[in-house]
Amino acid sequence: MSRTYLAVPAAFDDARCDAIIALAADAPMEAGPLYGDAGRRVDTALRDVRSRLVGRTEAPWLFARLDDLFALGAGEFGLDVGPIGEEIQVLRYDEGGHFAMWHTDAGTDAQRRISMSVELSDHADYEGGELEIVPDLVGRARILPRGSAQLFPSRALHRVTPVVSGTRWALVAWTGAPEG
Repeated sequence: MSRTYLAVPAAFDDARCDAIIALAADAPMEAGPLYGDAGRRVDTALRDVRSRLVGRTEAPWLFARLDDLFALGAGEFGLDVGPIGEEIQVLRYDEGGHFAMWHTDAGTDAQRRISMSVELSDHADYEGGELEIVPDLVGRARILPRGSAQLFPSRALHRVTPVVSGTRWALVAWTGAPEG
């Protein structure tokens, strides 16, 4: 792989960010599960975030845009990927919210190849909540505008630092190898 991180500013405009947040705000949100731990209680010392799963049929416009962004990332990272094959997560990190544990998104089956995080909140609306990705974004100030997407290989270690104040909304998604 030639790159380990890709920022795509203005991947979504303000209206689309609001529409994505509305998908979660209009439905119950639950404590976000860890990969492979669906149905298990999440230890908030490891991950403290509210999550809403969204499927392709619920928001086809969103999945189409995410698939396009993943295709862009695949070219940059030199990886072959297909369309998103699982639900995505809309996340709400309130004050103190975090994903403190360094982790990868590849999981034990290594099906995921590229991960994406989209900033749905304006950075002025919260403090903290930094996405840190090894090695590119550890201990460095990162202020991306609302609607920006961050893509990285799913095997990269990453975490989200605690939100000090305000609320940070984000979308996370993954894609893997093409089928067939």
